[in-house]
Amino acid sequence: MNRFTSFAIGVALAGALAGQALAETQVEIAAKLNDEGKELMYADKYAEAAKKFQEAVARVPEAKYFVNLCAARLQTGELDLALTACNAVDRNTPTADQKSRADKLIAKINEEAKKQNLELHAGGGGGGDPGGPTPPRDPAHPDQPDPSKQPLYAPAVGRPLETNLVREGRPEHRYTWTLGLDLFAGGGRIGQPDYYATTMTGFRIRADYMLSPRRRVGAQIYLQDSFFERDRLDPNMGGLTVGDFGVAIYKHLCLGTPRLCITPLGGLHVSALGPDSDSTFNYFAAGARGEVALALAFGSRFEHVLSAMVGANLYSSASTGDASDVSVADAGLDVGGVTGYVALGYTYRFNTPIGRRALVILE
Repeated sequence: MNRFTSFAIGVALAGALAGQALAETQVEIAAKLNDEGKELMYADKYAEAAKKFQEAVARVPEAKYFVNLCAARLQTGELDLALTACNAVDRNTPTADQKSRADKLIAKINEEAKKQNLELHAGGGGGGDPGGPTPPRDPAHPDQPDPSKQPLYAPAVGRPLETNLVREGRPEHRYTWTLGLDLFAGGGRIGQPDYYATTMTGFRIRADYMLSPRRRVGAQIYLQDSFFERDRLDPNMGGLTVGDFGVAIYKHLCLGTPRLCITPLGGLHVSALGPDSDSTFNYFAAGARGEVALALAFGSRFEHVLSAMVGANLYSSASTGDASDVSVADAGLDVGGVTGYVALGYTYRFNTPIGRRALVILE
């Protein structure tokens, strides 16, 4: 009897362990399918992504998989099926964030249905099971159509969406535009020798626009101010303020980790120069900027970037405005110059032309 009891307990334990191993395997498979589906979504392959998410929810019906499936169905224009997936989120213990994302998707589904003049069916699945049993024919009304010969329900399908609603979900250096601020310090000479100080500090405000996400090539507009303070040790060397407005082209060259990139940049600018002996910017020059930045990105979609930069600015000889009483030569600006600098900067990246977040982040 004891041997039989021990054997039964062993069989029960083995069955429990096997069941647990199988459950873990299903969880792992579902997670893998979900990851594959997300990659397909980022690549604009929505129908293939929907199949992956469908397989995932069939194995493990978690709320996050239904959110992803809903987004994929919406992208393909399968509005009824998308609504079915979104409605299932609420029945599978969603987090507050998952429920919020599902609600946003449902609102988008209704918006698309109205825009395309499509009727959504109750429950998102057509108000019934299209594969269910056929109701019997009423013998009291032989003239009525035979229900078994009626066409099956066809889910509402509209046009695929033109934009990827989840593009920003993937962390990478593919953004639409940015805003940034740099602080720099350096030195050099502008104008004739011994006219102006040779050390400077300054700041730059810039905005970037990604021209080619695949090649990681973008354009930048920038406004920078450089301040050459009067040399305290040499009273003959005055101060100078230089304001540059320019455009530049850059390219991200990412290293072993996608978070770290080297970014060379080259640009041209026009400059307004104001000696401290003159209260206005009455002198103007042309110039160029070259720079190399080492950028570290962080955040869920690499939206925050810290940068360390080294660069140089070149300046032509100046011309004077009509309001100036001092000639370019007398101001010492009849020759150009060059400055070098080191800088630290912060950038925030946006993923749409107006800076709003994507409708849903895949999980």
